[in-house]
Amino acid sequence: MRINRLSGLWIGTIVAFVVLTAMAAMRAFDWSYGADTGTFVQIVLDAFGGMHNGVEHTTHYRFHWSPTLVLLWPFLAATHSLWVLQTILAAATVACAPLLAAIARGGFARSRLQPGIADRIGAVALVYPPLVAVGFGEFRDLGLLPVLALGWWLALQRRSWPWVAVCALLLAGLREDVCLELAIVAVVVGLNALRNGDHAKLVAALGSAALASISAAIYVFAVLPRVGPWPPSHFYEYPFAHGPAELLLAPFAHPLAFGAAILTLGRLTYVLEALIPLAFVPLRSRLAWLTVPGFAIVLLANSGLVWRMGMHYAALWIPWLLLAFAGGIATLSLQRRWTTVAFVLSCIVLIAFSPLHPLHYLKPSYHALGDARAAITCVPAGATLATHDEWYTAIAARRPAAMVLGDDPPSAAEYLVVADDYPNAAFAQNVLPRVRAKVAGGAYDEVCRFGAVAAYRRR
Repeated sequence: MRINRLSGLWIGTIVAFVVLTAMAAMRAFDWSYGADTGTFVQIVLDAFGGMHNGVEHTTHYRFHWSPTLVLLWPFLAATHSLWVLQTILAAATVACAPLLAAIARGGFARSRLQPGIADRIGAVALVYPPLVAVGFGEFRDLGLLPVLALGWWLALQRRSWPWVAVCALLLAGLREDVCLELAIVAVVVGLNALRNGDHAKLVAALGSAALASISAAIYVFAVLPRVGPWPPSHFYEYPFAHGPAELLLAPFAHPLAFGAAILTLGRLTYVLEALIPLAFVPLRSRLAWLTVPGFAIVLLANSGLVWRMGMHYAALWIPWLLLAFAGGIATLSLQRRWTTVAFVLSCIVLIAFSPLHPLHYLKPSYHALGDARAAITCVPAGATLATHDEWYTAIAARRPAAMVLGDDPPSAAEYLVVADDYPNAAFAQNVLPRVRAKVAGGAYDEVCRFGAVAAYRRR
């Protein structure tokens, strides 16, 4: 019986992988991926040259500490395909389901987890909207966090110390905020192991925390002083606090201002969107406390784009909330019913209130992509080329000198490829007039045109 139920979960996992990769193929063909995927395509392909790209216009290490991405270089170097990068993201996403089931099967036996429930818990992960949105969206480094975090937890549970070290090392090289999160969670796990007299797990957990702390220290004290100040700090700028450190002290130094800025309806609905698909079951488990660092990193940001469901930042709390869901199910008597409720709620949200926004993304970015492709062929392969976000991503794997237009077309670009009727209000209002002014002023000459799409060469 167990073999049949396990094979059912794996069939669901394979189906989910096929669906995500098929949708990724559609988006790649329709040029509907934004600039982020193109950014990471160039980051990975330049893994041994500093991770430069055409969006950040400098080394990626100035923005995030992501040496783990070097491991993806062979896949892109062999294929030069953004679809391959998105396929890796899809595989990492669906792998969370069998990992969560294995954790539930082995970790909550003493809590009398009923037969077959572990696989049902894993099945919920396959339709959990925030996680599916991460797998469907553009590739970001945080998309690898859930699978690595669950792998680290499973390795600890099974006392597979080499795998604990591998997962901890990969997490510590994923991003600087992941280092902070891993250090906190690992210390909590270590204190619990100390209370239980499990000295081997204590050493493994504290070793993971030390590894994360050392990695963060390398970034802060060795890398950032050489590449420049950390731009993402602007997400934590408030009138009463400047930067993450001051913001953490703000609840004590400026409690009223802090409360007015952070305790907002938008943030509340974000938390509800995380909990409702899981029927609030995670709140029954003490493991829910592990989500606090991830939720704090997201909810303390001053931009609503960070705490909008469907964004990749949700990956910071997703694995720990799924663990808490498994722990919460283990405390219930009607486990089959509650896993069914969570599965159905997740499906309803995924269909009726989808954070994937498929109607927007599963269509071409432009009505005449043939004209866009033809105009780009007018540009020499090695030339610097600035174009629309989605077109930049489509060509980033083959053109390392490609970049985005931005609000002001970069003077460093030898060529511009622009559609006069590109369906973007910000482009029409801000960018297109500047392009036309540069052409009228003699800075660029039109070299070819197909329909409304033109390629311009700098004089």
